[in-house]
Amino acid sequence: MKIAQIAGFLGSGKTTLLIEVAKELVARGKRVAIVVNDVGEINVDFKIVESYGLRAKEMSGGCICCEIAGNFANTLALLWTNFKPDIVIVEPSGVAIPWGLKRAAEYSEAEVPVTIEHAPVLTLVDSTRIDTLLGTVRRLVVTQIREADVCLINKVDASDDARIKRSEDLVREINPKCEIMRISTHKGMGVKEVAGIIADRTSSRYDEAVERELLRQEYGSG
Repeated sequence: MKIAQIAGFLGSGKTTLLIEVAKELVARGKRVAIVVNDVGEINVDFKIVESYGLRAKEMSGGCICCEIAGNFANTLALLWTNFKPDIVIVEPSGVAIPWGLKRAAEYSEAEVPVTIEHAPVLTLVDSTRIDTLLGTVRRLVVTQIREADVCLINKVDASDDARIKRSEDLVREINPKCEIMRISTHKGMGVKEVAGIIADRTSSRYDEAVERELLRQEYGSG
């Protein structure tokens, strides 16, 4: 069972991309389930999600990678038992940390006979709000970029060249190894490419040593 997480701060376009990518994956013959984690708000209308033939499971009350890690593992175990999805697309809360989510996902292997693999970690960067985000939630944005395999510069249809370039420069500064793509969830630009990344590629499993190094880079200790 492959876990595909689409990270990014609140309002970055995760929900729209999640639904469109899920539809594309279903069209390619994949069994797709969706897990949504929110903090205080319902991000997805599940009737809309399920109208596309997708299986939706909501989780509330905290961040997937910390307070409710056990519940997340149980949710994945239940999804496997009852639905056996090929791919589970996870929309973490806007404050979730990608590597912590990998660890939480792998806990489900203790519950059911399934091996978890990960699609490349996707982090959305809202090019229309890049200056605001760096001024208000810089540490979180930096962490989500640093832990990404692919950064998706979103809303390029509504942004300008200067902000798009500033977003790309920020990603390169923080995570030089990260692949960068320009997308527009509103226009459907990049949906097929993102679906291909999820379906065809993989990312490494959780590694405590790697997480310690990421934390050391972030906080200068460890």
